[in-house]
Amino acid sequence: MLFILSGGEKLLDLNYFELVIAEYQILPSLLIPAVALLVSLCELLCGIMLVINLFSRISSSVMLCMMAIFIAAMTYNVMRGLEHECGCFEFLSQWYGLKEEIGIGPIVRDILFFILLLPIALQSSNRIPWKKGHELK
Repeated sequence: MLFILSGGEKLLDLNYFELVIAEYQILPSLLIPAVALLVSLCELLCGIMLVINLFSRISSSVMLCMMAIFIAAMTYNVMRGLEHECGCFEFLSQWYGLKEEIGIGPIVRDILFFILLLPIALQSSNRIPWKKGHELK
């Protein structure tokens, strides 16, 4: 459910999410709008598919890759001494006044998400729930 919320809020304010991505100083500015849209859509769609148990293995594998990239990007910027928002859950700031900057907290949280997604990626199926006996390899 968190991936749905996170992806949905990023889609609602793509311009802000693009600014957050730019703060990481990793991607060329030309790629930032496309990456912002792709990350937002992936989070939203994979979150929905995980909730309804549709193509769970594929969805969790995509989210594992994204988590690994998020962890690496935050770790890299922490090591470089950069301070900025992580871009994970903007609703924390808007609704609760909590500012979430990159640091050990978000990195540990994303590692926890990675660990929680791992068994789903390894043990779930890519079955189509409404078609009994059908599974994508």
